[in-house]
Amino acid sequence: MLIQNLRNKLQNGKTCLGTWLLIHDPSVIEIFGLAGFDFAIIDMEHGSHDLSDLADLIRSAELSEITPLVRPCGVDGASILKILDCGTHGIMVPNISSVEEVDQLKKLCFYPPVGKRGHSPFTRAGGYSHVDASERMKSINNNLFVGILIEGEEGILNLRNILDKHSSWLDVIYVGLYDLAKSVGLEGDIDNPIVDKKSMDIAKLCIEFNVNVGILSNNQNMIKKAKHSGFNFICYQNDTGILHESCKKIKKISEI
Repeated sequence: MLIQNLRNKLQNGKTCLGTWLLIHDPSVIEIFGLAGFDFAIIDMEHGSHDLSDLADLIRSAELSEITPLVRPCGVDGASILKILDCGTHGIMVPNISSVEEVDQLKKLCFYPPVGKRGHSPFTRAGGYSHVDASERMKSINNNLFVGILIEGEEGILNLRNILDKHSSWLDVIYVGLYDLAKSVGLEGDIDNPIVDKKSMDIAKLCIEFNVNVGILSNNQNMIKKAKHSGFNFICYQNDTGILHESCKKIKKISEI
């Protein structure tokens, strides 16, 4: 399974590379898969996707062997249930700031006895069939990849408590660099030493609890620094940024 491939790489100390997906054409996620990226996060917070796009994006990811994850807008029960029923392999939830939010997230993501997720066997996640529904629910509980984004001062303040209670099942803690910078009055300045220190503090705490830690990288130097600091779940920009960067480089080449 793709999700186990991603988990196994992270557990074996390998760095996994992915990106955020804002463009809703399935060809885009397919390209990243064929290029060898480990995962792509379909961004329903900032991207133009809607639920009618989601299943086709996930299918395209599966065919090109890249793990599809989805970012909802937050800890919202109705939208998370619909996202999970589309068959995503995992979820990356933004703007987490408290233990209580993670308590609620666990209830929403997992079927009983772990959580309280609503169940219909006739969804894509359910295999469109009532046959073997109980076993499929157990399999989903065992395999769903769950990550949270820490993006502000309150989240950092409560991170140790979150890890104390939930480190056994959270797959990754991701540093939301741009919102973190904004939260400390440094809008857009993700290279500022203050932002850098807060990111490193998050990484150290996650490593202490043996939880994978992720971050955005905009260039090769940021990737090297992230890997050196223990980040092993790295998003290189997003699809629009990669396209823009590539076009700028081609434009410069054409002007030589």
